Amino acid sequence: MHDIAEVIDYRITLSECDGWCRFSVRRSIIRSCLQVYYLRGIRKLLPLLSSDNEEVQCAAAGALRNVVYQSSENKMEVKENSGLATVSRVLKSSRNLETRRELTGLLWNLSSHDLLKECLTREALLVLTQSVLVPSSGIFEGENPKDELLADADAFHNATGCLRNLSSAGPDGRKAMRECENFIDSLVYYIRGAVADYKTNDKSTENCVCILHNLSYQIEAELPHKYSVDLRQSQQNLSPKEKSVGCFAYRGAKITEHLARKCPLLEEKANPRGIEWLWSSITIRMYLSLMARSVRHQTQEAAIGALQNITAGNGPMTEAIVFSIVQRENGLQHVRKMLEDGERNVKRTAISLIKNLSRYRELHPDIVKQVLPEVVGMLPNDDTATDLPTEVTASLCHILNNLSQSDTQHAKAVLNQGALRQIINISSKDSGYGPTRAGQAACVLLHTLWKQSDLHGAYKKCGYRKGDFVNARTTKAVNSR
Repeated sequence: MHDIAEVIDYRITLSECDGWCRFSVRRSIIRSCLQVYYLRGIRKLLPLLSSDNEEVQCAAAGALRNVVYQSSENKMEVKENSGLATVSRVLKSSRNLETRRELTGLLWNLSSHDLLKECLTREALLVLTQSVLVPSSGIFEGENPKDELLADADAFHNATGCLRNLSSAGPDGRKAMRECENFIDSLVYYIRGAVADYKTNDKSTENCVCILHNLSYQIEAELPHKYSVDLRQSQQNLSPKEKSVGCFAYRGAKITEHLARKCPLLEEKANPRGIEWLWSSITIRMYLSLMARSVRHQTQEAAIGALQNITAGNGPMTEAIVFSIVQRENGLQHVRKMLEDGERNVKRTAISLIKNLSRYRELHPDIVKQVLPEVVGMLPNDDTATDLPTEVTASLCHILNNLSQSDTQHAKAVLNQGALRQIINISSKDSGYGPTRAGQAACVLLHTLWKQSDLHGAYKKCGYRKGDFVNARTTKAVNSR
């Protein structure tokens, strides 16, 4: 093993590079990170990436990959010496699989630094898409045999790990990724292939789903104007026209309006492109399949989280997606499975999704029938439970409140599930400065339940009185909304 100073001094021969690549350099390199930084070794290593000799390129890329690992100073040193552009340029031109693995691993390590994410998105996004995602995903298989020679599972894993980090950077990064040609298409193609082959538990699939999860964040608010107009027009075209029914024109219009809102409005587009995948029916089915088939908690959470994101808006696109998930795709059966068997964070995300769905009255019968027992089952006995954050308990109460407002039978179903004692306990808890968020939500829920006057007798039969529902605390919570 040659000392790192030898590399810094450019004393690299072919045999030394061969040895560098063969031996376990990582341990010694990590120990030498500070030495490299103070010797300004990164400034001397970067030009070696442009060497005509592939083994020198590989050695330099591997060395840089190691010295930036868990070293913020070395990461910034790469940036300050124009290294991001250099690495991207070399990756674009390199055909050597081992070098490409080292370069994509280097970019992944660099992407963990928040101050580099914007720059990396600008410098590396297109190169990673064209040089790694497209050939490795197989999206254009058979069209360019030369590109297929670049397909490599390790490079794809590294690239998607890097892009997963970059996708969390903020709105500008999300915009760049949504607009990057073949980027979203490659991710979706890879995931769909994994679903079809029942190989949904690999790390690369997780990376791809997490990227889509991040890109779906605030999608309705950040949607380009062109798509907003197109979606609005497609909704109008798909919605049934109001017609009179016999002599009962008013009643007929009401029936038609109800049917129109019950109809899944999301257009079935056979060949979405780019950003269109984020709200496509095909993608929704893909997420539901991942929930059913993957055992990786983070993959499950990302799939549910993406559905949560695309159902969080208030416009026509969101409404179409919501009805498609529940009524066209029968998605609540998969959500129920996550509530029953999912890991803690998976359950939390599933509850957030149900909260979004519960805003639509027409879906309440489905929600009550398919997931109400699981929702009630997650309620803590009081608001001091340490295993359930107060915001999750608040979401549970919001769901029950939405259901109880719309129909007496739904409120009765909440009562029959034995939820009242827990709701009353939660409503009484205090943070020291007033009710917790969950306590506030429980107070509002109790007021809503009491408004269902047909149930007063049932409440009394179960041992509850008006004061349990309407008191100074619950009234204050309602008035402070």
